[in-house]
Amino acid sequence: MSEFGIESNHSTETYKQGSAGESAFKKRLGIIATCVVGGSLVALYAVTGPFVAPALRKVCLPFVPATRNQIENVLKVLKTRSGSLADIGSGDGRIVIAAAKSGFKAVGFELNPWLVWYSRYKAWREGVHHNTSFYISDLWKVSFSEYSNVVIFGIPQMVRSSD
Repeated sequence: MSEFGIESNHSTETYKQGSAGESAFKKRLGIIATCVVGGSLVALYAVTGPFVAPALRKVCLPFVPATRNQIENVLKVLKTRSGSLADIGSGDGRIVIAAAKSGFKAVGFELNPWLVWYSRYKAWREGVHHNTSFYISDLWKVSFSEYSNVVIFGIPQMVRSSD
């Protein structure tokens, strides 16, 4: 009977060890799942935040890329001009890059950090990164006195009412 009792204790210990191992595995799996979900939410916020944040402002200023025709119109006006150029709300840098290709020292100011980083990459890829600069900045907090040319594409929401 003592042999039978030993076997019974042995199988009970094996069962306890197995369930403890299972519990530790489930705990680790829960931690991993929490980290994956939390990391995914942080990444989602990091990517979408800069695009959603302008919509939450009192005055919504969405990113609307300049068309080829608009860029050509800006270059046509700048044809007889020289000096430096500032693009307020430069977006993806299309106007700044086009102006730099035309010989201007061009600077872009944009609120969205993702668009600024993309603009810098695009200027580097186009080979005009030495004549361009892009800054994450609010147009109301920048002095444009050092620029001889300033470009801004307005939208109706930007016009302040005196009502």
